[in-house]
Amino acid sequence: MKTNPFTSLQYETIWSKHFNEGQDLVSFDFIKEVKFIKNSKFGVYENAGRNLTKGIYYDLDYNKQDYKGKTFLIYDVPDYFNVDEFKAPKNSSLRLKKVFQYQGFLMDISSYKDQDEYINAQFSSKNRREFRSNQRRLEQCFNIEYSFLHGEVSKARFDVVFDKFYKLLNKRFAGKQVNYHHLSPDKWNYYKELVYTMLQDKKASLLLINRDDTPIGVTLNFHSEDILFETITVFDPDYYKFSVGKTSIIKLLEWCFENNYRISDFSKGDFDYKHKWSNLVYDFNYHILYDSKSIQSIIKANLLETFYKTKLYLRRKKVNELYRKYRFILQENKKESFEALTAIKFEKLDDFKASNDYALIDYELEANNFLKQYVYTFAFANPEAIDHIKVYKSNENTNAYVISGSKKSQRITFN
Repeated sequence: MKTNPFTSLQYETIWSKHFNEGQDLVSFDFIKEVKFIKNSKFGVYENAGRNLTKGIYYDLDYNKQDYKGKTFLIYDVPDYFNVDEFKAPKNSSLRLKKVFQYQGFLMDISSYKDQDEYINAQFSSKNRREFRSNQRRLEQCFNIEYSFLHGEVSKARFDVVFDKFYKLLNKRFAGKQVNYHHLSPDKWNYYKELVYTMLQDKKASLLLINRDDTPIGVTLNFHSEDILFETITVFDPDYYKFSVGKTSIIKLLEWCFENNYRISDFSKGDFDYKHKWSNLVYDFNYHILYDSKSIQSIIKANLLETFYKTKLYLRRKKVNELYRKYRFILQENKKESFEALTAIKFEKLDDFKASNDYALIDYELEANNFLKQYVYTFAFANPEAIDHIKVYKSNENTNAYVISGSKKSQRITFN
């Protein structure tokens, strides 16, 4: 790999500033393309970026011996990066342990002429019609704009976009009631500085799906010369019927073909959509390099191997999911409650006309946020410009609302 964004000077410097107190990173002659920090607790050298990268590549020089007496941990080495097979000469004490941790998923588009040909190969005609219909309805109901921030952008504009990105993520994961570690203040501040800096040099990008000027879908990507690394993606759950996430993937595919990229990498994380869209599944391994003539180095390598195999076992038993839910429950400050009223009755109405029994309300107000998903779902089923759809509240039953379009209406009663 010629230009790995995760071992670039910008990436390493900003990561070190946020997670290594800005201290100098350590280089070694025996290993190229990667720098390290020394874990003060265990005396193990870990790659800069730790587990926040989307893939590390490295080269070994077996003639150099500055690995002696040391142990090295390299997180997240994808097997499709084709790191050279480990072949230490007989007179070398350098050894390698590989510990599988995750599966990764990607779209290898190098043999396809455009996004349509790729999608045709992955999906049935029924699925393809659904994709087109969902996007058409989204654009029919809302004023939708697609944009790709990749290059110079003003700090003021970036701050607005990234703040909205944060709010979307917070809304999404609060709705799932799970803790999302990227939203912690230390990591989010890191991403904010990193992405702004790398955007300027086209090593990062943001795909935006905007309704008017407000993002309803955002995907953060990093770039090598011909690989797009999809890093964090989110869409507003109120628009879930419109499958904004699928439209985002299609737009990324279009961009990749237009810019001669050969791979769009979803990275790790086992989600159903990745299985459906990917045509290649690969392994992420942790690489442990150690000195086989040093007892201390051997012990550290064996402990690391055992530790990460245990983590993998617990992850397969879904312990990590329980932990994330537990972390969410322990959060002291929830600024927004997502335990909205639950709809218990839906009724189609013929020839609804507003009367004194109903009062027109603004469902965009914060107090009425719980209505948005129902309004947008109604719009999906009855496509027309969203401005033509009105919401009324019953004066007799304060838990009853009517969503009314130009042709159809629906009454919803909540608990």
